[in-house]
Amino acid sequence: MNAQAVSAAPVADVNVNRFVAKVYLLMTLGLLITGVVSTAVAQNEIFLVRLVTSPWLAFGLFIVQIAIVGFLSASVMRLKAGLAFILFLLYAALTGVTLSSLFLYYGAKDISSVFWMTAGTFFLASVVGLITKKDLSSSGMVLVMLLMGWSFMYFMSWFFPYSSFNWAMNFIGIALFVGLAAWDANRIKTIGAQAGSHPAKGGLIVVGALALYLDFINLFLLMLRASRR
Repeated sequence: MNAQAVSAAPVADVNVNRFVAKVYLLMTLGLLITGVVSTAVAQNEIFLVRLVTSPWLAFGLFIVQIAIVGFLSASVMRLKAGLAFILFLLYAALTGVTLSSLFLYYGAKDISSVFWMTAGTFFLASVVGLITKKDLSSSGMVLVMLLMGWSFMYFMSWFFPYSSFNWAMNFIGIALFVGLAAWDANRIKTIGAQAGSHPAKGGLIVVGALALYLDFINLFLLMLRASRR
């Protein structure tokens, strides 16, 4: 093994670690914005009641959020990093507006405790995905297919709010998003190793942060719902 190859390996590891750190830092910033916005909106009782009672307002927010996710995912390779960053923060803020309605159904103490439980679970799943030497890409298709099936069945479970099936789907969802958090962490590490000086590197950081952010939010909502069992 020549000296150049030996010296290149640590440099590559540093670059991957920086990429992963930036992804998780941006995800954390998104969660912070979501938390601040949701808490602030929850203080405005008039708007909060309108948000809950106006289906068009809630549906409009949902459509805008879906549009942002779709645009970021489809345009990551040609989108400027600054614009991708702003869109991600806008999405996080809109999610905060949507999640503010949780304060009508749950106490601040319950939301806080479940948040930290989610953070601990998410952290452990991420560690597994980051430190494992095994390539988890083969698990991705299985997880995506399971997610599609679970999403449909979870939607159907809302028509049976007090059934055992409903709660079973809730805990299956928790296990699924824990797996997705580990898989996304592993995938982001792989992308970091391949990104190098790629011109779309900034966009890849944003999309990676968005994937982790969605894993966290969905895991949090499922664990919060499970806490009412």
